[in-house]
Amino acid sequence: MKKMIVAFVAMVMMTMSANAQSDNNKSMTLDGLSRYLELRVDQVEPVRTTLAQFNSSMEAYYQMDDAMKGGEAWEKIKANHKKKMKKILTEQQYEKYVDMLELTAKNAADLIMEQQIANK
Repeated sequence: MKKMIVAFVAMVMMTMSANAQSDNNKSMTLDGLSRYLELRVDQVEPVRTTLAQFNSSMEAYYQMDDAMKGGEAWEKIKANHKKKMKKILTEQQYEKYVDMLELTAKNAADLIMEQQIANK
């Protein structure tokens, strides 16, 4: 579980880093998500705001002391984010979003584990 949390945090931070390089990348990411979830026009701005808040929370989490980075803190951030997204998205969109979020976390964890094995 801790590896999944660390992997997801690493993935989010890598994504934030890449997105911070350019506003164009941010709009491309949101555009891709909008197409994937088939967002309505009135959903785009609330999703953008919620993702920005999630990124800020993840940034704050990443900067915490290791002793404070327990699964409980991560679970609270994730639950809060999912709760906000559930209010914005339809049930079908929300299910697709959660599936994507979980798959992304799993892929990031697998990649980190592969890198750890290669470094041994």
